Amino acid sequence: MSVDQIRNLMQKYGKYDLSYKEYQRFKADTKRTANQDKTTEFLHILEKK
Repeated sequence: MSVDQIRNLMQKYGKYDLSYKEYQRFKADTKRTANQDKTTEFLHILEKK
């Protein structure tokens, strides 16, 4: 699911907020086919009504 889809779904149930942080990948993670320098962690926060 995309971030927009998650936001639209969760806003139906209360106050929604999103926080994210980028991290560098480990050197041991170099043999993957999708080689990227960073990975992004998303934290979806919902305060129910």
